[in-house]
Amino acid sequence: MVQDVSDMSAAQPFRWAILGTGGVARKFVLDLKQVGATAQIAASRDPENARRFAKSLGLPEAAPSYDDAVSAAVDAVYIATPPAQHEAHALMAIAAGKPVLIEKPFALDARAARRIVLAAREAGVFCMEAMWTRFQPLIETIAAHIAAGELGEIRGFEARFCAATIPDAGSSLFDPERGGGGLMHRGIYPLSVARHLLGPIEAEWTAAHLGDTGVDEESCLTLRHSSGALSTIRSSLRANGPDGVVIYGTAATAYLAGPVYRPTGGHIQPTSPAPAATGQAGPRRFEAFRESTAGLRVSRALHRIRGYRGAKPLSAPFRGNGYHYQAQAVADAVRKGELEEPRMPLGQSLELMEVVDRARAAWGMMP
Repeated sequence: MVQDVSDMSAAQPFRWAILGTGGVARKFVLDLKQVGATAQIAASRDPENARRFAKSLGLPEAAPSYDDAVSAAVDAVYIATPPAQHEAHALMAIAAGKPVLIEKPFALDARAARRIVLAAREAGVFCMEAMWTRFQPLIETIAAHIAAGELGEIRGFEARFCAATIPDAGSSLFDPERGGGGLMHRGIYPLSVARHLLGPIEAEWTAAHLGDTGVDEESCLTLRHSSGALSTIRSSLRANGPDGVVIYGTAATAYLAGPVYRPTGGHIQPTSPAPAATGQAGPRRFEAFRESTAGLRVSRALHRIRGYRGAKPLSAPFRGNGYHYQAQAVADAVRKGELEEPRMPLGQSLELMEVVDRARAAWGMMP
């Protein structure tokens, strides 16, 4: 089945079916007004939740079931249910010929992700992971700076998403059966951005701390990309930490202020390589001052001054809450009859799920 776009025009609002009624679904619906799109119908495992959701947000309809929502007169389906349900709901939408946007993480594991990708490609139906960070203005801005060579050769990337949360076995965040864990829910953002900016991942080294609920409460990934660049990804469910992205190039370093999933500012700091140390000390009087308390204070002050010299500010504020950029990308692609979006292609969603699976297998979380 190939998606039918013959009755779709840019003049009419792009209509969405919403599967899931949690906080992320609410944010998505609220931001659709930024691009003139509309949420037509909502569904939940509890029909009463769907009715409350539809009423509170002004949706025309609340579906009695997920199948009814997918079968409605809509242009695309947004899946915001827990990761363990993504595959079933995505396959339902694809079978109905409806373009589908699947909230991150794309699926419960790589096997499920592979089945979704295969089904979408065989049916000729648009499908995309809702990794909204890739569509944020600042990420597109820094990608353009990298492509223009302003940072030189990219050699490294560091990013963190650490936020303390009280453990709750009833929450999907802490439930391994429902796709919980810090990497799946937090680390997936910087992991996806690293893949987007640095290229394919060819090797990874990982470590994690598993909590009593069996999910990774702390994790760290070091990745080698095909370009030779290295990236380090840190995520936590239990501890707060500095949130942001640093991209190291041979000509400049880019600093993106957090939150990592929706950065809006930062700066590019030009750098220049220093000559290799020769081991020669120089004049004794100068060396004595340089290694003294006063000399080290002067050195630190000069370092701070040099650190801001020539810095290029980066600013790319978003409209609304930032969810509408990916919604517009889906609408544009579907109206053009495209089956994938180049900023978040299905092959990369599958690649990232395979990286996540290998990490979780190393930690003893996979069957």
